[in-house]
Amino acid sequence: MNNPEDISKGMTPNLPLWSYQLQQNSKLAVKTRKDLEVHLITRALKDEGFKQELLANPKAVVERELGTKLAEDLEINVLGETEDTIYMVLPCNPCEGLSEQELKASLGMTYEDVAQWVLEQQRNALLDDTNTIAMITRAWKEPVFKHDLLCNPKTVIEKEWKVKIPRDIEIRGFAETAQSLYLVLPRLSYEDGKRNLSGPDEVTPHELLLVGADTTCFETALNCTVTSTCTCS
Repeated sequence: MNNPEDISKGMTPNLPLWSYQLQQNSKLAVKTRKDLEVHLITRALKDEGFKQELLANPKAVVERELGTKLAEDLEINVLGETEDTIYMVLPCNPCEGLSEQELKASLGMTYEDVAQWVLEQQRNALLDDTNTIAMITRAWKEPVFKHDLLCNPKTVIEKEWKVKIPRDIEIRGFAETAQSLYLVLPRLSYEDGKRNLSGPDEVTPHELLLVGADTTCFETALNCTVTSTCTCS
């Protein structure tokens, strides 16, 4: 990526949640949205009371944890995985409205570069990094593919990325906007995260989709959390 700092210096009007890293008065030492999500998920998996509060009133919990108020029009949603349901969240495009040519001319970057930067800030992977970047990039550039991915994520992922997903697992797709964001709580207990996930019978649904992901420790499993929502009619 040629100019990654250009994005974080005011080039992301569509990503209000990432302003966390600019709030000097925050109680948490978080630099990215990814850091915050790991903090919230860790607490939720350890503390059932905190988890239920986060599910019921996520924005208030996030504001309390940060010690600062968020934008009034910002909506935060929390999605909890179950035994048979996982979520895929398509992140907001920070350069929406710009063609690939305009993006190259203004920032010297491609949409693949932007998707890579997004993935570094917000761990939101259903597949490995390479394939996740390809998925995000294509969804940003191709409206028809985006619609199909959000409405039928399981079918699209199996077809395009040759991933075999168990028949009883449902994937629901969500798309973030400038005012609506999603946090996925994995179906993973604290004790689960500390053990070695050595076989397919021992992993949670979203881990079955993480191609080549290292899930041998709790923190790594959290960094591979999945997200998504179908906005089609």
